[in-house]
Amino acid sequence: MKVVQPLDTGGSFNNIQTAYQLSRFSGLGDNLTGTASSIAQKLGPIIDDALTKNIPSLGVWVRMWGPCVYQASTDCSGKGRTSDVADNVMYVAHNSQANCFFVGIAGTNGNSDLKHNWYDTDCLDNNVSTLVPFPSGITPTNSTRSGGPSAGNVSLGAAMGTTNLLNMQDPQSGRSLQSMLSLVQNSSATLIIAGHSLGGSLCPTLARWLFTGFNDLQPWKAVYVLPTAAPSTGDQGFVDGFSQVFPATSIAGVSPYGYWNQVIWNEYDVVPHGWTNLMNVQPYTPQNDVVWDYIKNKSIQTLYGPLSGLWGVDANLTYDAIHPKYLLPPSPNPYVRLPAQMFTPSPLPPQPSTFADFMNIVGTQHINAYDTYFGVPATVAQTKVSLMSPGPDAKERPADMRSTA
Repeated sequence: MKVVQPLDTGGSFNNIQTAYQLSRFSGLGDNLTGTASSIAQKLGPIIDDALTKNIPSLGVWVRMWGPCVYQASTDCSGKGRTSDVADNVMYVAHNSQANCFFVGIAGTNGNSDLKHNWYDTDCLDNNVSTLVPFPSGITPTNSTRSGGPSAGNVSLGAAMGTTNLLNMQDPQSGRSLQSMLSLVQNSSATLIIAGHSLGGSLCPTLARWLFTGFNDLQPWKAVYVLPTAAPSTGDQGFVDGFSQVFPATSIAGVSPYGYWNQVIWNEYDVVPHGWTNLMNVQPYTPQNDVVWDYIKNKSIQTLYGPLSGLWGVDANLTYDAIHPKYLLPPSPNPYVRLPAQMFTPSPLPPQPSTFADFMNIVGTQHINAYDTYFGVPATVAQTKVSLMSPGPDAKERPADMRSTA
């Protein structure tokens, strides 16, 4: 594995702590409502305030692009109404001490589900029944590809989310992310692209779309990707293509989680189990599965221990609604996890006694456990864990999705 020296951004946090917390700032607008432009206008000062308040730990970072907000105009079937919340968010900040540019991508906004027909959950997170070729299946209108070889396939949801990001234009300059990066790239500058959850699935897809090989990376000193709590969104071809451009890299002196270009995930977090091993995958171990069915014994085993009676049935039915056997026409399951570093939380999650307990543990392990592991204070409220929340049309959606591809 390649080993690199840490960047000195001027704060007390190490590089991974810094990138993780900066990525979480992209979700500070989850509760804002209005048009995309009005949310972006409100969110900018909120991010600036967070950057200022955290100078001692993060160093001095200055927002230089965005935040940009995407709002869906319809749901996945082409129906519905225009969203009034932030369905996708991205921003860029710069640290002059390290000459480091940081791209932060927001995770799932739970309010997107409540106020706009489950857009983030149904159209992005769980939209895995159809795969599209990478990179040719992603054709944004506000970004121009330099051309690159085929690198497998990604989920339609990942393709849609990446397209949303590439089409974003800074409210002040009117520039896309791709255009802005082409202006600031130089041989002394480092670029980091990071995100958590949905942001964790989109940041590798976005990075690989922007950088197809050595020639694209050459203008930069280094480009790194930090996906945390990310589900798998591509097949083996995509994993191979990503790893070729972004090889697994460790940071000297940053232990135990000092890695770039690998998914950092919690063994007891539901989301990174998608879409490779949600249900009934042998051997039945926490790192392999979330729910497995022991109906005959009147108990259903879960990632956190058995759930008996109707509580277990609830968990089983929930996963039946989102499990790939319903969502994926191809067989076998094509999804492959990117190179990853798994950690086990301390303390271990408790055994649930009810389905509500199970849901609460899911949320804690998806957000709070990462804050604890990285030693970073909680930044935003607990976000939506969409792999526990199938959209209302989960079983009927594959045909609808293929018609909109």
